[in-house]
Amino acid sequence: MSRKPMPWFETLTDSVFALGTAARETRTAHQAAKASTAHYDLDRIRLLDGEVTVPGRFSASRPHDQAVMRIGDALRDCEGRLEVLYDRAALSYAYGSAWTILRVLEGQEPPRAELGWAEDGSLKIPAELTPVPPKVAGLERWCDNARFEQARKRWEACDYAAEYASALSDEDYLSDHGAGEMHKAYAEARGMADAAYDYGVLAETALHYALLGPRSRHTNP
Repeated sequence: MSRKPMPWFETLTDSVFALGTAARETRTAHQAAKASTAHYDLDRIRLLDGEVTVPGRFSASRPHDQAVMRIGDALRDCEGRLEVLYDRAALSYAYGSAWTILRVLEGQEPPRAELGWAEDGSLKIPAELTPVPPKVAGLERWCDNARFEQARKRWEACDYAAEYASALSDEDYLSDHGAGEMHKAYAEARGMADAAYDYGVLAETALHYALLGPRSRHTNP
């Protein structure tokens, strides 16, 4: 007995939900790595004074010092790798969700979110969504539309801060004020992944709103 194929809007919502789940998994893993790294901050640990003699060395070795430093190095490396994974997953969630909303509101019936990847592993962003998706028309009656636009603007501010910081870092000379502005911009840009993730969460809900019409027409043809 053959199974009845799922309607396109069901596979589409499953697709976006999978993007969100991937973003949540990497977000949780990155947060855990950050917490572990902070635990092994040398300023927060009382290092023991015990030493051991190592043949062939002029000075004694402090095993607790070495263990804590090596653990810290390993955790920082892990944190950095997980940060990259979270960045990619959060952006995939945000752009993938935005793409599906626009297609549905245009009257199309995509069976799943569409994403492209460059050879270096970076996300290929459709021109219509670059650098941050525009305000979506057609959601004015949705109760969370104002929050959705607020999340989009926060993401846009982080993206602008990243571009501004990069431009300042390319300058041959920076005054003290310029250096301060650069560090301030980099600090704001570090919130990019979280801003994209928050946008994705609301975009996924917006997609369900946009699909109310197609679902109704499918149920009551």
